[in-house]
Amino acid sequence: MNNFFEFSKRQLQFIFFLASISVLAAVYLFVKAYAFPSENSTGLEVFIGENTPVFTGLFIVDPNTTPADSLELLPGIGRILADRIVEYREENKFVETIDITNVPGIGARKYEKIKPYLKISYR
Repeated sequence: MNNFFEFSKRQLQFIFFLASISVLAAVYLFVKAYAFPSENSTGLEVFIGENTPVFTGLFIVDPNTTPADSLELLPGIGRILADRIVEYREENKFVETIDITNVPGIGARKYEKIKPYLKISYR
């Protein structure tokens, strides 16, 4: 390539730099597109065993059926909030995703962070 176009070493370094930035930007956009699902995304059904509940896995979870340790994977949800969600759903069913704000400790800000990861399954 260098003999045909007669680029200097400095020009080749700049071309390599631009190509590297382009590849990094493409990888970033690809990961961003698949890491944050939209509201219409369908989740993958995960079956743990014969008598265990079915829950939606990977990036989208159903707060009515997801185990506490899986709820901890949501951004800003730790062990305590996951346990509170489980306690709340034992007496109340989540009908809409906004219902999760009824759990003490989950306000509007936290709801906006976890909203893309929630989907209520009607079974």
